[in-house]
Amino acid sequence: MKQSNKPAEKPDQREWRMKKGLDAFGNMFGLNVCFVIACLPVITIGASLSATYAMAIRLQEGEEETILHGFIHEFKRSFKQATIAWLLVLVAGAILWAENVLINNDFTTPGITIFYTIIFYLELLLVALTLAFLFPMIGRYNTTIKLAFKNSLLLSVGYVWSAIKIIVAWWAPIILSIVYPMIFIYTWYLWLLLLFGVIIWGTSHTIRKVFKRNEEALDATSEKKKEEAAEAEEKAKRIEEKRKKLGSDLPPKKQLTGIASKANVLKAENQKNQQQSKPSTGNANNKNPNKNSSSKSTQNGGWYRGDKYNNKGNKNKKK
Repeated sequence: MKQSNKPAEKPDQREWRMKKGLDAFGNMFGLNVCFVIACLPVITIGASLSATYAMAIRLQEGEEETILHGFIHEFKRSFKQATIAWLLVLVAGAILWAENVLINNDFTTPGITIFYTIIFYLELLLVALTLAFLFPMIGRYNTTIKLAFKNSLLLSVGYVWSAIKIIVAWWAPIILSIVYPMIFIYTWYLWLLLLFGVIIWGTSHTIRKVFKRNEEALDATSEKKKEEAAEAEEKAKRIEEKRKKLGSDLPPKKQLTGIASKANVLKAENQKNQQQSKPSTGNANNKNPNKNSSSKSTQNGGWYRGDKYNNKGNKNKKK
């Protein structure tokens, strides 16, 4: 006989595994009893489901030690949102039931039956994907009803295999009990004592992993956005410092006070140049033949056309 290479478990390990199994069984039994009692008014099924999932995740993560006190607290906290979500689910179920009845009727055109059948199964798939994470999300996070439906559907699409496992874990025994009523007759007391707790406890492992991955992805995205914002701020700071440095090295800009001020400056410079160009021993009788034009040229800062042309339009010649 071949000997197994697997090392034998130590007594401490066996005791730890046995203790862990008994704790899990006790938690499943306690959660099942709380869930069934809270579901008796029927309208509170949504709140009971949210509270049970919240407690199952907290127990698995070691955040809670007592079941009853924590369940009552979670039930009160998620009662409003979970109840509204449950009523919306009932409305969707009623619509699907009416469509199923409509499909089972005989239509004159077979194409209409096929069309309604396709629409029915698409709607059924949409509802099933949304329900996979809906009530656990309401029990786990502080969110609005709209965001709970939206994020639950997005998680189901993003983690399809996990959503399929949750859907199968819930709907397979329910469908078997409906198709084969004898199964429910022989196991109805197990549903009241343990089976709901087993399904919730088992699917909580998958849901908890999905929530953890999603939280890590959100944290990574948030951290990346913070780093990008810090880099952009640092870049803007460097650009501002460079601009200030370049601005301090450049000479100051001249201030423009207006066209009239510039004209006055040019006029004063023209008059000064004309005074310097006059001879010191000039004859008073020597008159400038272009007196009129020169007098006009001194106006407006020397911009008059008579500087270059006389009254007859001929160009002055220098002697």
